[in-house]
Amino acid sequence: MELGNLATIVALRTTVKLAWTIARAAQALGALGERLESAVERQAHRRQVDIADVLEPLIADAKA
Repeated sequence: MELGNLATIVALRTTVKLAWTIARAAQALGALGERLESAVERQAHRRQVDIADVLEPLIADAKA
């Protein structure tokens, strides 16, 4: 029975490490998305462009 308990502990530790890694990756991707959105908004403001007008055809193509 010792071996079964050890296997369970190892599996739980591995799962927790994986979940932690996924959470950190999700945080990094979220932060990257926010920085990208901010950069796009700054560029649109600088060029005096309505970003919705630019993205509308792209969104329509993506849905098609």
